[in-house]
Amino acid sequence: MTPALPVDDRELRYEPYDFGRPAQLGREHTRQLEAAFEAFARLWSAQLTAKTRMRAHLSLEGVELVAYDEYADGLPATTAMVAASFAERDETCIVQFGLDSALLWVVQMMGGRSTTLPEARTFTPIEMALVRHLMAETFENLGASLGPLLPGEPVLGGVHYNPQYLQVISASAAVVVARYAMRLGDIQTTATVMLPASAVIDGLAQTGANAATAHPAGLALAQVRSTPMEVALRLAPITIGAGEVLDLAPGDLLRLPHPETTPFELVAGSMPIARAVPGTRGSRLACTITTIHEEKNR
Repeated sequence: MTPALPVDDRELRYEPYDFGRPAQLGREHTRQLEAAFEAFARLWSAQLTAKTRMRAHLSLEGVELVAYDEYADGLPATTAMVAASFAERDETCIVQFGLDSALLWVVQMMGGRSTTLPEARTFTPIEMALVRHLMAETFENLGASLGPLLPGEPVLGGVHYNPQYLQVISASAAVVVARYAMRLGDIQTTATVMLPASAVIDGLAQTGANAATAHPAGLALAQVRSTPMEVALRLAPITIGAGEVLDLAPGDLLRLPHPETTPFELVAGSMPIARAVPGTRGSRLACTITTIHEEKNR
């Protein structure tokens, strides 16, 4: 009997690298995209709730970098894919959702009421006009949410039904895909947003470069200077026993070791910063700074 060959521990710990998939996003870039797509989810949810008069909620399930053909293969054979282009660049982004979800929006916008998803089918001319009007505002929300990550404002294009026939980018090109869980009333469904990676990477690099200089030293110093801080005048402290404290009563006299001619300590928290003498200004008490403690003592 041939003995079993030993298994290298590294084969168990590491997954084989798939050269067919694009390189993955860095952790910092992923966080930036997740924050932007979550902001878009909030805006889109509010828009759908206002337009369809039913409670809509979207939650981001994840952001990934995949090849376009992998994204298209994972979509239903018939679905709603609304394309938009960027004026500054010849590239296209897509917002995808179920045809049944869109038909439910139309029913609600037309004054109807439904607790189930309609049967999926292509849009009539009137339904198409309503969906396009709705999606024009959706792409405005997408541009507002992703801001500098996009190469410009997305401009609404066409509505397509078959992901296999919609070839807006080469099959092997890398795309950024945000996947959402969508709730319409009590109905659960899904939606996705696809952006060409080439349209986003430049924005991510630019925002990363700006982040290093977004908070110069002068801005940090200005923030420190504007931070509120309580200051107080303090006499020289006296030390007494705990029993004396417990026996204190109105009318008792404590002799403080602070000479009458010695200025008070001006303290911020428990840190002495200056000396000052008490006085008045109008009807309010005031103090006049006499000396500032040396920087090394503050």
